[in-house]
Amino acid sequence: MPVQKTTREDILRRCWEVINLHGYNGSSISMLANAAGLGKAGLLHHFGSKEGLMRAVLEFAMEFFRGYVLAVAQEDLPLEQRLEKMLRRQNRLAKIDQRGCFFTNVIMEMGQAGLYNPELLSFYDEWRAVFSNLLAEVMPEPEANDQAYIMLLQYEGSITMYKLSGDEQHLEAFVYRYVNSLKSAQDEYSTTEL
Repeated sequence: MPVQKTTREDILRRCWEVINLHGYNGSSISMLANAAGLGKAGLLHHFGSKEGLMRAVLEFAMEFFRGYVLAVAQEDLPLEQRLEKMLRRQNRLAKIDQRGCFFTNVIMEMGQAGLYNPELLSFYDEWRAVFSNLLAEVMPEPEANDQAYIMLLQYEGSITMYKLSGDEQHLEAFVYRYVNSLKSAQDEYSTTEL
């Protein structure tokens, strides 16, 4: 039987799944190599160390999130539909194995050590900027910036409550609240000039 070639993308996707399920500290090199279909030496050959692998997994997860969630902001849909689609896609990712937000999980586990903080801070700034640019379509930029920041914090809070209770209503209420607040903002600012 011919040996099946494993691509870098396959390795990163499988390692992301393991880390998302067990956390960074709970995922051994053996577990990660096994999931990737490699030996430990083969995995380390590709990434140098567990830390190097984690940096690659984070970048892979961020790139996936950019394409799956953040890119929706550029779609040719009405603003309200773009926002709702983005929020629902975020929720879909959070519901995988009821693990919540991968990035927040990494921050909660590793943030105090600061090992991946620069990459994660930069990514959260990018995420907030996408929301801010979206909201700036209907409200002044300073208010859009503030609302995007609050929205991101409330999203993470809704995920925390979802993980704690298992009740998807926390995620649904978040989507409902922000889609309706966008409608209100559109009504409020439609008569004023931005």
